[in-house]
Amino acid sequence: MVTTKNSASSLLELLSNSFVQTTLALGIVILLASVLARPTSRSTNATPIPHVPETVPYVSNTIHYLLDVAAFLDRVSELLKSTQSDIVKSYLGFRPFYFVAGQRNVQKLFGSPEILDGDFLHFILMDKQWGMTKIEMAKFREDKSGRLAKPLPGSENLGPDKRYWRNHNRLYTDYLTDTRHSEALVGEFTRRFSQRLDQQVVDVDEGWGTVSLLDTVRTHMFECAVETLFGTRVFDLNPGFTKCYWEYDEVAPKFLGGLPIVFQPRAARIKDRIHAMVRRHIDAAWDSFDWNGPDADALWEPHFGSRLSRESARWLREQGFSDHVIAGHTLATLFGLNGNSVAITAWAVAELLQDPPLLTAVRSEILTGAVNKETGELDAQRVVGLPLLLSVYTEIMRLHVSFSVTREVRRGPFEFSPGCWAETGAIIQTCTTDAHLDEKVWDVDGHPASQFWAYRHVRTEEILDERTGQKVIQTKFAMRGRPTSFFPYGGGYWLCPGRHFGKMEIMLALALIVAKRDLEFVGWTNLDGTKSDRPARNDLRYAGSIAMFPDRDVCLRWRKAQ
Repeated sequence: MVTTKNSASSLLELLSNSFVQTTLALGIVILLASVLARPTSRSTNATPIPHVPETVPYVSNTIHYLLDVAAFLDRVSELLKSTQSDIVKSYLGFRPFYFVAGQRNVQKLFGSPEILDGDFLHFILMDKQWGMTKIEMAKFREDKSGRLAKPLPGSENLGPDKRYWRNHNRLYTDYLTDTRHSEALVGEFTRRFSQRLDQQVVDVDEGWGTVSLLDTVRTHMFECAVETLFGTRVFDLNPGFTKCYWEYDEVAPKFLGGLPIVFQPRAARIKDRIHAMVRRHIDAAWDSFDWNGPDADALWEPHFGSRLSRESARWLREQGFSDHVIAGHTLATLFGLNGNSVAITAWAVAELLQDPPLLTAVRSEILTGAVNKETGELDAQRVVGLPLLLSVYTEIMRLHVSFSVTREVRRGPFEFSPGCWAETGAIIQTCTTDAHLDEKVWDVDGHPASQFWAYRHVRTEEILDERTGQKVIQTKFAMRGRPTSFFPYGGGYWLCPGRHFGKMEIMLALALIVAKRDLEFVGWTNLDGTKSDRPARNDLRYAGSIAMFPDRDVCLRWRKAQ
């Protein structure tokens, strides 16, 4: 009896544990939801597919994936290697979940928009991040025409104003990718960030100051980017906005997995706080901006900021979406455009600091190849064409972006690899981590794919200088991998619409820091400023969704360039 009583007591204690309660409840929710969303067709695979092991079928892996995506993706990668397979299978509830690797499989995943659908992830964001109601989401759900100019088969008769996916996508192509608007944004960001660097006051011997790398980019680079895209009023109206945003940035990836809010109350509170700040900014912009005034077509003004921000707000309101959704959409855009740029810039500066000869080479390339001799200012177009700097950017993106390209099979069975078929409703996913670290693609003698090497994408060739008649060595950028091996911004018919601006923002921020400052590496620190016993690694909280910040900070010395 004592044993039985103790066992019962232990069981009650176990069940009272909040984590276990959450896990059990989560399992029940997953199973119920999965039954309702169970695929309507089954696959018959001629080729056996390795399965990710799990203790409780349909439950264990689902919970692991939702609660610790980084660890789960590591298990998938290990299984791919140990079985020498390019495909493994698991379940998300009862829904088949295929993970693919290899250039041929990735290429297949990137194609067939009429069969493979990526919109279901956007519905998660619309719900969890934008704050849409079911009625508002229904407008997008009923649009099956796709994002391309030509509607998908069966949607040819849909009115142009009902093509919500296409019209939403055009906001970015018209006001972010378009040369006139992108050049204006790049110029605005460059001017602001250059001024910020010039304003940094140092008051120690010989002009040297000691700063935190993460604090520098998370404050100055971030605020300049936000002012460029969304105006200055967002900071005027919301003291503490920067601090609140970075609290949100750490939990935002949790919303991408679709885990119900009830299981992540802290993340929900943080999201509500930053959403309220953005809503305050949106309300003030509507009240203050004169749509019939001189700034109606301005490339930038202080209330909405960029034309992209202004036209997005106008289009959403005209289509019947609430200002609550407009604020959520603004927040999502803010996260998307800053999530990669700030983290990647931090990693790039950290690598340069640890390699003084490389830092010298990059600075020389910038000063000789990207400075306008008449104005003394950086030329943005020249900066993004610098071979060594571009190679550094590519290497950092390759090593530190963890992004999962995910598609749902709209019409199955679908043969995504020879002999391998996915049923209707199945999920197919590939992660950049596997492709970006593939030794067969990226290895160079003495420089394995897992390590940063600044010159991996630089090629030299001997050419004839037409002016002097002498043979000279020319340096060129040459991407070592193909698009199916390097896809930090997504792939196929859906690519991150802010990728061009993001790339220019990163490279210009890095160029400005290197050109305007003498830099010295002091050491690695923990995030609280204490000395670290190791270098930084990727912060796995961001795995599967975006660029991963370093989990350590860098203490550095800098001064005005001599």
